[in-house]
Parts: sequence; structure tokens; C-alpha cells
Amino acid sequence: MRRPHHNLFKASLLVLLLALIVGCSSKNGNNAGSTNNGDAASPVAAAATKSGSSEKYKIGVAAQGLSHEFIKALIESMQSKADELAVELVVMDSQDKIETQLSQVDTLVAQKVDALILNSVDFVGSGPAVDKAKEAGIPVVEVITFTKNENYDVFVGTDPKQSGIMMGEFLAKALNGKGNVALLQGQIGHSAEITRGAGLKESLFDKYSDVKLVTEQTANWNRDEALRITEDWLQRFPELNAIAAQNDEMAMGALQAVEAAGRKDVIVAGIDGIPDALNAVKDGRLGSTILDNVTAEGKRAVEVAVGLIKGEKFDKKELVDYVPIDKSNVDQYLGK
Repeated sequence: MRRPHHNLFKASLLVLLLALIVGCSSKNGNNAGSTNNGDAASPVAAAATKSGSSEKYKIGVAAQGLSHEFIKALIESMQSKADELAVELVVMDSQDKIETQLSQVDTLVAQKVDALILNSVDFVGSGPAVDKAKEAGIPVVEVITFTKNENYDVFVGTDPKQSGIMMGEFLAKALNGKGNVALLQGQIGHSAEITRGAGLKESLFDKYSDVKLVTEQTANWNRDEALRITEDWLQRFPELNAIAAQNDEMAMGALQAVEAAGRKDVIVAGIDGIPDALNAVKDGRLGSTILDNVTAEGKRAVEVAVGLIKGEKFDKKELVDYVPIDKSNVDQYLGK
């Protein structure tokens, strides 16, 4: 008569033991999970994930045109910093077309990127892209080039006018304040085309009355276009003394035409400090280039974008200085 009670007691004891085991296992499992998560996420990785989620920050990049060596270097530096910060970059190649850039920004906004880095194609025409992102609550960093629309959060880059001024100062000295100069312009309406041209005018053509601007034409930042234009100029302007190119791609195209024509009397100068240009300065073929530290600018743009996502505050403009390069100092910058 007492066995049923005995069995019931044993069953109750078994249930109690099982409950204790499950509770302890659950508690230990939760503690282990918390510890592992804390160990696995480095401070950098943790900073680059959305609050309450393991999802990475996604940063959209609307690049001017990846056919340009300088812009490719910009994107490479951005990707390097993005990898370091464990964020995802979604890079769009605007191919130097305003309409393409605006459409690509629309796509990035629709993808709900956490921030937009805009390397604008046009000073005025790319402006609506800024408003589109801001209306969606997306912070905007402009890099290298900027828009007339100042609704962006931060600009990271240089003061392009200073590069034009530095180029003018070099040419004034090289020409001894007298000579005929042709200007290869970047894409018309681009912020660097406008401001570099203004700097060159201020430091060279306005300052030295015996230095004449004999012709100017856009080569759209393109080496091949600059080559063809320069070939024509050398025929039309036999008294040409110098060619000022608003970027190094065009300078290298002009240099190719000058060398093919055997015109060692024509000085060529560029801007950007791409490897081809630095090597040409080293060899005494290119008169000068103005180094634009694209690696520093690209990395900083990503850092600022992440900071804006996290609610950090920055100055409206973060400027990196240009460095004028000629044969006297080129060795310091080769290979960097």
C-alpha cells in the first residue's frame, strides 16, 4: 500500500532535479554567450555595427569616374579604411555623367545606405544628389570635389584654387615672367575646373602682363583627348612656350604630344601627383605637378562618414594641403 506514494516521491524528486539542471544550463549558456560576444567584437568592429544589431554600416559612394587613375586611387584608399573599420562600401561609377550620378544616388538612397560619400561630377549639376540624401536622413560627405549646394555635412579635400595658384607660380618662374601658355581644362562645370582655373588666372595671367593665354580647351580630364588637342595646338601655335593642364592625366597626354613633336622648348605642368607624373618630373620630362594627397583624403572621408552615422560633430570643411612638386623635391614623394 505504500509503494505508490514511494513512486510518486521519486517522480517528484526527478522532476525537481531536471528543473535544476535545465536552469543551470540555461544560466551558464547565457553567460557564455555574453562573454564570447564581448571577446569576438573588437572595439573597431563594434563601432562599425548598427546599434543593437550585428549588421555592418553600409556607406554608398558615388564616384566621379573610375577611368581616372586619381579617382581609382581615391576609391582604393576608401576601401582600405572601410576594411579597417569593418564597414561596407557600395561604390558607383558615375562615368563623368551628371545624369548617371543622380540616378546612382537615387539607387543608394533606395538601398537605405547609412551615409553617402559624394565625389561630385559637376559643381551645380550634382547638387540635387545632396538634397535627395539629406531628405532621406542620410548624412553626406563630399570628397575631393564639392557642389555649389552646401547642404552636405562635411567636405573632405583640398582648396583646389590653391593648386592653380601653385601651378601659376611655377610657370611664372619657369618662363621668367614672359611667354605664351595654353590651358587644358578639366570637365567644364566641375568644381576643380572652375577653381583651379581661377587660381591660375590670379597667380599667372593677372599678375604677369607678358604671359599670354593663347588658347584653352577642355580635354575632360582625359589623357587621350589631351594628346589630340596638343597635337593640334603645336601646329597652330608654333610660338607656344608652356602648357598648363588642370590634372596630370591631361598633362601626360600633352607631354606625349610635345615629345613626339620634338618640342623640348615647351614646358608642361600638371596637378594631382599621380605616379606617372612624379616619375616624369624625376626624369626631367614634366616641369611640375601639384601633389593632392588622395590617400589621406579617401581614408578621412570614410572616417568622417562613420562618425556622422554615430552622431559625431565635425567642421564643415576638412582641408588637406597641396604640395608643389618639381625636380628639387620629387624624390621625397616617389612611391608614396
